[in-house]
This record gives sequence, structure tokens and C-alpha cells, in this order.
Amino acid sequence: MPYFFLDRGSVILKGCLGSDSPASSFNAERKKVSSASRYVPHYTLEDFRRWEGDWELIDGVAISMTPSPFGPHERVISRLAFQFQSQLSQENCPCMVYTNLDWIVSTDTVIRPDLMLVCGAQPERHLERPPAVMAAVLSDTTRERDQTIKRSICHDNQVNHYLIIDPDARTVEHVSAGAAEQLVAGQTLKIHLQECGLSVEFEVAGLFD
Repeated sequence: MPYFFLDRGSVILKGCLGSDSPASSFNAERKKVSSASRYVPHYTLEDFRRWEGDWELIDGVAISMTPSPFGPHERVISRLAFQFQSQLSQENCPCMVYTNLDWIVSTDTVIRPDLMLVCGAQPERHLERPPAVMAAVLSDTTRERDQTIKRSICHDNQVNHYLIIDPDARTVEHVSAGAAEQLVAGQTLKIHLQECGLSVEFEVAGLFD
């Protein structure tokens, strides 16, 4: 386990500072995670590979992934995965759906999205290139990081489609090519996959009902 980490639930700086110290709320959260390196070890992919348990690594800072998600969160992921996989299989599209697979973004950043759609050559271990689609289902413990840091990671790595799903508000924010579209129940989400020329479409309400 790393000596210093951010707790997934409370965003607390631990270990190196002696006692638990509240971190200031994340304004441009990724920059603040990066600034922590002035006070704590800067972890790398090699360190990450030695840790036990569930972790993410963002700009050299370890983030604990406990507690695990609750039922409603997992139901949304399962429904989203089903929508993608069922339509892809019908069209013989060379893309696969992964849930909770690590994406090695760089030598000091590894994230585990709720869902990724990977086209072309499929990973045998972790993913080491940007996915075609990445999705995050918001929860109290991950909301801020999903809306800031991971959105920035998708932008920087040219992920074509980032879906931010809010089970409480029953909305889906579709971020693509720098633009964002907010969809609510009664609307249809449409994602065009350039890799196989297929458009995946499904009703937003179907993710929550």
C-alpha cells in the first residue's frame, strides 16, 4: 500500500502529514492533486504494480478506490454495457466493452473507468491507449473527480466520447470533441463510432428504469 494516498470517500490527505488533514476542495482538481507532489512521494507505474487492493494513480498521487460502488451504480453500468454490446454484436463491429479495466494513461497516471469501449486490437492485460468511449457513473465519493480530473484526462488524450452519468439526476452528459450535450429521460443518446462506421443509440431513461 502506498504511504500517501487520497481517500476515495472523504478526499483526505493521509500518512505523510502525520494525522488526517482535510484537503481543500478541488478547484481544477487535477492541478491540486498534482501540487501534492511537493509534499509527498511521486508514485509511478512501477510502484502501482506492486500495490495490493484497488487503487488509481493520478499525476503520481495514489487514490484509494474503497468503498466499492453500491447497487444502483452497478445497475447503470450493467445496462450501459448491455446496450453497447448488443448493438455492436449485431453489426460485427470490432469493439469490446470493458468494466473496471485499468487504463495506463502515462508513467504516473492509471485510472479505472466504470466502462470503456475499446476498438481494434484488444488488450490482454491493461489498456495502454485511449478508448473510443469512456463512461463514469457519478457517486458521492467520485463525483468531483469524474467531472474534473477524468474529464481533463479524456480531453488531453483525445477520447472521442466521454459519458458522465448521474443516477440521482437521471441525466447523461455526452462530452465529445470539446463540446458537451446534456441529455435527460425522454431523449436518445447517439454515439457514432468512427472505427466501424456504426452509430449506437439508446434511450437515456433505459439506463435508470
